[in-house]
Amino acid sequence: MRTFRFGLLAIAALAFSTAFAFANLSQARAQDDASADTASAPAAGGQSDQSAAMDPEQKAKADAAQQAHDAADAAEETLDSATEARDQLESDGAEQEQIDAANQAIAQARANKNAADAAAQQADDAMGQ
Repeated sequence: MRTFRFGLLAIAALAFSTAFAFANLSQARAQDDASADTASAPAAGGQSDQSAAMDPEQKAKADAAQQAHDAADAAEETLDSATEARDQLESDGAEQEQIDAANQAIAQARANKNAADAAAQQADDAMGQ
């Protein structure tokens, strides 16, 4: 029974961490989209107006990139946590059903990490443009 509670606790912690990582990822994408909209809007004035608008745009892109990297780091921590929880279940001799659930949580965490890494790379690419 104790192992079952630990497994449920580990899976709940993983779900919470994953939700947190996706919230950061969504916010980073929204900011990246907002900076893309700013970049495509025509400048109202001359060259000096265009260079003045460049600084806030670059800052927005840098902020979005930082948030994307933070989300990727959080996703990696979630994956590590899920792996540790599964390893603990195995060492405690937990039922196969619990280990299978932990393996599914690891697979989900790995997919989330890959998505977060891709978003971070996309944000880095946007910074270079």
